[in-house]
Amino acid sequence: MSMDLIALVRRRPDVHAVADGLVAMGEALELRGGEPEPTRLYDAEGRLLVSIEDPVQVVLQSEIARLLGPEFASRVSAPVWWVDVRAVGDLPDAVRIARKFTEALVHWVGGTSYPDGQPEAPALSWRASDPSEPGEGGQAAEDPAFPGGVIGG
Repeated sequence: MSMDLIALVRRRPDVHAVADGLVAMGEALELRGGEPEPTRLYDAEGRLLVSIEDPVQVVLQSEIARLLGPEFASRVSAPVWWVDVRAVGDLPDAVRIARKFTEALVHWVGGTSYPDGQPEAPALSWRASDPSEPGEGGQAAEDPAFPGGVIGG
C-alpha cells in the first residue's frame, strides 16, 4: 500500500529543483516526467519510488478543512500550494525519499506537511520571495541573471 504525504506551501514550488537538490546531495535518483504529468523519482535500479503531482493552488480555508480536517486547517492559512507526494508502499526507501522530498520542499518554500503537520515554517529560499514586493528604492528587486526570479525563465 502506498503512503501519501501532502505539502502545503506558501509559493508555487519548483518540484524539479527540489528533486534535483536531493540528487545533488547524494540521493541516487532518476527524475522522469513533470508538468503536465506527475514527476516520478526512480532508484538506481529503475524502480519507481515516489510520484509527485503538479502543485495546485488552494485559496479557500474551508477547502483545506474539508480535505484535511478543521484541526489541521486551523494551523494553515490559505492561500497555499497543495502538492501530493506518494511513496510506493513495498519499498522502505520510498517512504524515506518521500519524507525527505516533502521536508525539503517545506523548508525552502515555507509551509507545512500533512500528516506530520509541523507549524508553518518561513520560506528560506530567495525564490520564495514575492517578485512584486519592492526592493531597495521602491523598485522590485530583480537579478538580471534570473528574470522574474525564475532560473531559465
